Amino acid sequence: MEELIKVLENYTEEEITAASRFTTDLALSSFDIACIIDETEAAMGVRIDLKDFVTYKSVGEMADYIASLK
Repeated sequence: MEELIKVLENYTEEEITAASRFTTDLALSSFDIACIIDETEAAMGVRIDLKDFVTYKSVGEMADYIASLK
């Protein structure tokens, strides 16, 4: 989860926790999320689709999903 939080810190000034929701709590735009996908894929060596951010709405859910891909 730490790697994902590092990426997210570049796009929001809000406090990031496992329960933080991308659009409501962190106020991320769809453009932000597209950039986050690119950075996360490069940093973690995984493939993430935009639809995954609809399915996994919180930082913790997304971190768990990314861990399952490795």
